[in-house]
Amino acid sequence: MTQRSGWHELFATKPFAILIFTGGVALQALETFIGAAMLPTVVRDIGGLDLFAWNTTIFIVASILATVFAAVRPPRFDTRATYMIAAAGFALGSLICGLAPNMIVLLTGRGVQGFGAGLMIAMSYAMMRLVLPQHLWPRAMALNSTIWGVATLLGPAIGGIFAEFGQWRLAFLAIVPVATLLGYGVWRLLPRDKSVARDEGAPIQQIALVAAAILAISVASLLTDRTDLAAALLCFALLAILLLGFVENRSATRLLPHGAMSLATRMGVLFATILLLGISISSDIFTPLFYQRLHGLNPLWAGYVSALVATGWSIFAFISAGWSGERVRFAIIAAPFVLLASTLLMLATLARYSPEGAWLPVALSGFALFALGSGIGMAFQHLSTAVLRAAPTEENNRVSAGLGMVQLFASGLGAAIGGVIVNAAGLPRAATGADIEAPARWLFASFAAICAFGIPLALLAAGRRTPAVQPTE
Repeated sequence: MTQRSGWHELFATKPFAILIFTGGVALQALETFIGAAMLPTVVRDIGGLDLFAWNTTIFIVASILATVFAAVRPPRFDTRATYMIAAAGFALGSLICGLAPNMIVLLTGRGVQGFGAGLMIAMSYAMMRLVLPQHLWPRAMALNSTIWGVATLLGPAIGGIFAEFGQWRLAFLAIVPVATLLGYGVWRLLPRDKSVARDEGAPIQQIALVAAAILAISVASLLTDRTDLAAALLCFALLAILLLGFVENRSATRLLPHGAMSLATRMGVLFATILLLGISISSDIFTPLFYQRLHGLNPLWAGYVSALVATGWSIFAFISAGWSGERVRFAIIAAPFVLLASTLLMLATLARYSPEGAWLPVALSGFALFALGSGIGMAFQHLSTAVLRAAPTEENNRVSAGLGMVQLFASGLGAAIGGVIVNAAGLPRAATGADIEAPARWLFASFAAICAFGIPLALLAAGRRTPAVQPTE
């Protein structure tokens, strides 16, 4: 099948389902980047500067908790009903944000919004598995990545326009009818999921360990002046994740698909590879700061050069969507090598102080960011598709929720690790651009090591002899 016929088949097979899928992804992506661009204006109007960082933290925590609910939800909440709850939560959260008189109310809205977003992420995978044939899953994943890439470019500009005219409330309120329409479309167009697993009870221990891990990661990401405590919290979070694997592999009531927490199974290797590759690209959250303070770029240019990560991800996700067989194995194996080379190039260019504003380090580091995105873009949808294919139909709840959970964990954990590294290296005390050079070097050197750890995992994930999942029930 050619690339063109493959894309045509994707849109022709279930056009309304694809419209819902893309609408949900676009809604999350645009809100993420529009909201980030507007937050300084929001704080100026309603106060709460001391709670600024909590806007992202609460959103991520609520999103992860939503994926937990998606995994263990009662059988009466099928894919369609849960997606409708997600759309309703996103609409309600946006309404609260748009009407918020102070930061506490806004954070409440962000929490409700985050819960809806987390459910949307999980239900997007469940819906994909429900309505599309397997050979179209990589293209649906690539479409997801493309939408996020476009949102990365458009979102800050749209948010900046709303902020410039002092209409940040309107930006939140405009989401309400769109999310409501999305929920209505889900109700009218999606079929009921008749393959919902039986109610096996709630895995209380695993849920408690997930909650402990995300709480520790979240608090660690907020500690800018206590790197010792932040590092201890990250260690606690990693311990909670290890305990989660121990409990999950021995429990009759599970949170994740069979084998997801064991490197002795293909499912576990795939999940671990997705997690580590996701963490590996998290260094990009600091690049706008480094471009401004080390290379003299203004905020707009710094933001758009940093967006080359999303551009590379989208382009290579689109290019590799139709790959199969040995080309997929190549993409998975090559991904950590590309991420490692890109991070080392940023260490050599972006992490060097250039007060004269020399163009060469900016250009080379921009290329490195594009390559960083391309590395994850060529492999991510194939790793995710392999997870979906490895799980039986009755585990649809767990596998779709698990994919959303591991992505959110990677984002939160990567950001927290990066924050601890740069803060320990002296970023909060940096008075000049030259002072930021050391934190930048420590950051990229550390993340290069993380990329290197992904190489053996990718080799296992792409291998033909990885053991199959062995059910324990």
